[in-house]
Amino acid sequence: MNRIECLEVFAAARGDAAVIVGPGFAGHELAAAAHSDLTIYNMDMGYAAPMCLGLALALEPSGRRVVAIEGDGSMLMALPLLTTVGRYPAPNLTILVFDNGVYLTTGRGAVASATAASGADLAGMARAAGATLQVAAPTSLDEFRSAIASAMTRDGPWVIVASVDASDRHDPRARQHFTTDIPDQAALFRRALRRS
Repeated sequence: MNRIECLEVFAAARGDAAVIVGPGFAGHELAAAAHSDLTIYNMDMGYAAPMCLGLALALEPSGRRVVAIEGDGSMLMALPLLTTVGRYPAPNLTILVFDNGVYLTTGRGAVASATAASGADLAGMARAAGATLQVAAPTSLDEFRSAIASAMTRDGPWVIVASVDASDRHDPRARQHFTTDIPDQAALFRRALRRS
């Protein structure tokens, strides 16, 4: 499976979830699948998941779902977050990690991430980070669809580490350009949160 297929499944299931996407093609692909003002795209590496934890804790009384979308490299930079999520478990939080085994955006796909180079197991690390974390490691689109359906309807926090290939790299949907930058997206995001 590839990331675009997964993001199309996620877009159909997300409802009114607030979403922050890490750097790279995933933001472009999600915007192409279904843009929502409740999305901040291309957040710096390692920041989407920590920001979403804070947002999920703040929004927990409302029940609104909050989703961080990270790549494997970005999540590797933010590993301490997993124990923080274990300590402060926000039931409305989902961390969705796309693991393609390479630094596709920053390394042009020529540099293997630790998941491919040394067998680092992000799902295993999440499982070890705390008993409250619900962890799924889908390797097929049907497994991914099931994991997303659970994460959008059942208490978490959820960590979904989806094994994807790099076949989306040359898809035109990976090259969509945004008409807004992060400050503009943040303003639209805030307004969308207030409206709903």
